[in-house]
Amino acid sequence: MSYKKINVSYEDEEENKIGEEPILPILTEEQKKKQNLSINIMVLTVFLQSIGFTLILPSMLNYLHTNDPQYDQYFGYIVASYSLGQFLGSPLFGKWSNKRPASEPVVVSIAISIIGSIFYSICYKFQGFGFPAIMGAARFVVGFGAGNVSVCRAYATETATIENKTQIMGKMSGAQGAGFVLGPGIGFLLNFSNFSIGQMVVNKYTAPGYLSIILAILNIILVLVLFKDARDLEKRNLKTPETTGLLSINNDNSSNKEQKLKPIVLSIFLFMVVITIFAVFETVLTLMTLQYYNWGSTENYIILGSSGIISVAIFIAISSPVIKKFDDRKTALFGFTSLLIALVLLINYNIPIGSRMILPKWQFFIGSVFVSIGYPIASSLVYAIFSKVLNPNSHTQGTKMGWLTAGGSLARMVGPLWSQEIWTATHQQGMELFFVTAVITLIAIIVFIVFYKDLSPHPEFVLQQNSITSDKNTTSKVDSSNNN
Repeated sequence: MSYKKINVSYEDEEENKIGEEPILPILTEEQKKKQNLSINIMVLTVFLQSIGFTLILPSMLNYLHTNDPQYDQYFGYIVASYSLGQFLGSPLFGKWSNKRPASEPVVVSIAISIIGSIFYSICYKFQGFGFPAIMGAARFVVGFGAGNVSVCRAYATETATIENKTQIMGKMSGAQGAGFVLGPGIGFLLNFSNFSIGQMVVNKYTAPGYLSIILAILNIILVLVLFKDARDLEKRNLKTPETTGLLSINNDNSSNKEQKLKPIVLSIFLFMVVITIFAVFETVLTLMTLQYYNWGSTENYIILGSSGIISVAIFIAISSPVIKKFDDRKTALFGFTSLLIALVLLINYNIPIGSRMILPKWQFFIGSVFVSIGYPIASSLVYAIFSKVLNPNSHTQGTKMGWLTAGGSLARMVGPLWSQEIWTATHQQGMELFFVTAVITLIAIIVFIVFYKDLSPHPEFVLQQNSITSDKNTTSKVDSSNNN
């Protein structure tokens, strides 16, 4: 991207700063198609990975339980091992994509996840403690490979236009939500598989792992054949003053630094809270339905699938042009409020039903609906906010997206551990667990409101957006004049 050396002033809510008016690159229709195709390949990668995740999760507890009921105690740790892997892999793959074609870290990461899926599918062959240990190690490896989400999101953020950034983030999250829908549905169909190919046993527990391998191979082929990195990596790696961004970090005025840390930290905190809520829900769901209603993997597939359908509908709405009419921050706050309502509903108030103190089914269903509404809104909009608080000219967006993904992975890693511990310590009742989670959500809402202005788009993002609006208005006036 090139710039005119013309000083212009613009207002950033509280103070005026000096920048340079950008000349935005003009793409041909052919270039736009190639760029959109590459973004869609990144979206597809996220979609296939989310299928692989939800494909396995609903049957994992039963996989452990069938081998030995005592292994149930390791369930939370095995779920967390995936997130630990993603926590470590996200910043590494994100940094890799800063200077190299995004296809490189994506292909390598998917190949790594294939290795993990292979071991997950054959871990039943290991005796004793080796079974849950290999399963946990396999999920860690798959999670490490899933760290490429930071690459996919960073690439989409960098190559998306200023105008459709929120829509692209919604599209990316929508692909994830669609995967959450299809995953449980496909997993339900795999419940009926029961055959062998030589020494390879394919049943309702191993089939999800084998299908994940097939999807990963397909993903690699599509990336290698169709993906073309649209970024100017050669110019980026020169590190010339022109490519450091309008608000140079070398500027003597500290308020004019390229990137403020506060909005980044706030965004990561809010995202961690969103993921914590979802991690608690997805971890305790199978334990809760088994304890309260004696449901198995089939019922859990149906619940997760139904929840996913609602989420996808929300994701589609977010990725539509209508979302431009609303401030990202206000929409995100609506998502957090929905999650708070969900958690209040999921609290077991120990109202006796017959001879048991269980959560009424109507309360569970309505709470699940609010989770399905709040999660896609909050997660998508926090991503959109994060993509806008970053300097759009920064060439370390892959690394910063890695930070955000790593923060989410840390929350997803710790969430299953403490939620299962509280669930077990409180005799498998959800009052304390969901009350604590609701308090965490309330704190996040308060923080969001207090630091609302700090989460406004980066000044340079605003400058470029205003430049586009100005160009459109000028073009409109010229067309009107010509018509007259």
